Amino acid sequence: MSDYFDDGMSVVNPYAVGAANPMQMDTNRHDSGNAVAANMEARAISEVKAQVFMARQYPRDPLYSMDQILNECKRPTLADAAVYTFPRGKETVSGPSIRLAEVLARNWGNVNFGQEVLERGVDKRGVGFSLVRAFAWDLQTNLYVSRQFEVKHFRSTRTGGYKLTDDRDIYELEANMGARRLRACILQVIPGDVTAAAVNACRQTASSGLNEMMKDEKQRAALVAKMLRIYEKLGVAQVDLETYLNTRMEDWSADEMLKLKELKNGLDDGAISLGDIFPHLAGNDKNQLISKEQITQLMEAAAKTGRQGEISDALKRMKIAKFADVPAARFDEVVKMIDSFMPEKPAQIAGGKTEQKGEKQK
Repeated sequence: MSDYFDDGMSVVNPYAVGAANPMQMDTNRHDSGNAVAANMEARAISEVKAQVFMARQYPRDPLYSMDQILNECKRPTLADAAVYTFPRGKETVSGPSIRLAEVLARNWGNVNFGQEVLERGVDKRGVGFSLVRAFAWDLQTNLYVSRQFEVKHFRSTRTGGYKLTDDRDIYELEANMGARRLRACILQVIPGDVTAAAVNACRQTASSGLNEMMKDEKQRAALVAKMLRIYEKLGVAQVDLETYLNTRMEDWSADEMLKLKELKNGLDDGAISLGDIFPHLAGNDKNQLISKEQITQLMEAAAKTGRQGEISDALKRMKIAKFADVPAARFDEVVKMIDSFMPEKPAQIAGGKTEQKGEKQK
């Protein structure tokens, strides 16, 4: 604000509050947004420069890194999940799992890897999608490998499928779809001989442990029974495994058990589907969900218990969000869980393996 005198002079009051200028306010707001974006960009560039600088200042020692990797491969828990193997035609396909690939990248040193969602949107059909990038970056050699792919927010079932809207379901789908791409990126950064040595070391660890267990009759029986239960959940019978191995169960050795473990790793990693190995089980893949009729059956059975809230909590403890997300291979397991909430008699659900108490299985 200013006061005017007769001679035309004006005196500005420094404490006066002037009228707001809408145009100036809008400009300041845009400038503020640009400043935040510029600061974030500058920070990201500084972080990358710092990582590259540290990698150049402290380069990896290949021999030390190799020793660290081989020491990791002596852990039985890693060795059991480190390698996948499956037949393809007349050949046998084998390689490191995503778990082993992560161990390689972490111990090789100066390697940055991961996956990030670049964009989320909705297509013309109203189905959501994510644009995801998996990458591995050797900061020391500046070798950058990436895979960019699109993930539809849709889950296919035998009856058609449905859209995914829950954030957790979408995140898990993105992570599962990105695992194989991430592994491919990491393996392009890590030298091939290092990967081969790690695979052989993990196989040796797993094989030696199995050899010791198979020598003891009780441990052998327990190990074989556990393996059969694992595959039974996928719908694979003992006769299917015997056909796959071309060996009767009574004659299974540590080699056969190792083949079954590595086959399971391949199924878990998504390197192969169940139907590729056992064609008659093509609809029993772990990602295959139950039908709409089975969903209805589960909902009706849960309603009969009057304890839907407790059943929902139990379902989440099984890492299943809702009945629509129940894998086909775990349908009987969910049936038994619902039956446990029945006050007297379990519900009879078509397709399940349960029966009323007091009746003998026919």
